[in-house]
Amino acid sequence: MKTKNNLTTGILLGIGVIVLPLILMGTTYTTEKQNKWEIHMNNNIETKFTKGFLLNTETGETFYLKDGSKTKIQ
Repeated sequence: MKTKNNLTTGILLGIGVIVLPLILMGTTYTTEKQNKWEIHMNNNIETKFTKGFLLNTETGETFYLKDGSKTKIQ
């Protein structure tokens, strides 16, 4: 019986097939750059005024936009 040889081969194969790819995937993880500002405009075309919301995605600040003015929402 070659039990010792099979055990060593199995351990090396397990490390190579499972552990090594997990380490490589964990070290090459990157995130996409996210936009800092989001704008949500009113789709009503009956009025000539611009209305909408401006959202800072990093801090969570929200502003109300109306006719060129910006008001912070508490």
